[in-house]
Amino acid sequence: MSGQMVWGTVMLGICLLLHIGFLIIDIRLLKSLNRKLWASGPLLSTAILLSTAIIVIVFSHSVQVWLWAVSFIAFGAFTDPGTAVYFALVTYTTLGYGDLVLAENIRLYGAFASVNGVLSFGLSTAFLVAVFGKLLPNHLAD
Repeated sequence: MSGQMVWGTVMLGICLLLHIGFLIIDIRLLKSLNRKLWASGPLLSTAILLSTAIIVIVFSHSVQVWLWAVSFIAFGAFTDPGTAVYFALVTYTTLGYGDLVLAENIRLYGAFASVNGVLSFGLSTAFLVAVFGKLLPNHLAD
């Protein structure tokens, strides 16, 4: 059980650091694009900036799901990559259909994937609220 806690905590930390790194990249990308797009008009630039922010966030979540899937395979929970990705995605999003269940020796580790998803989605939501809050007043001004 303690091994599951340690490895789950390590994986959670790695994924959250990756997510924060992607958000930092997103900030830099948005700043750069904003300077280049401002002259193209407020509606187009807002659409492109928001789309870019969302695309980077979706990519970050996808990378994390893949990392969890690879770790489930490495720990012997699944042998089929498709099943591992499916389980990782369902767990990460906390959807949890229940059609696949981990063995007891890895069940606690698997729960960390859902904690990762909750925290990452929270960070993503806060980030998008901040981006919307920054863009909309500037781009909706008369």
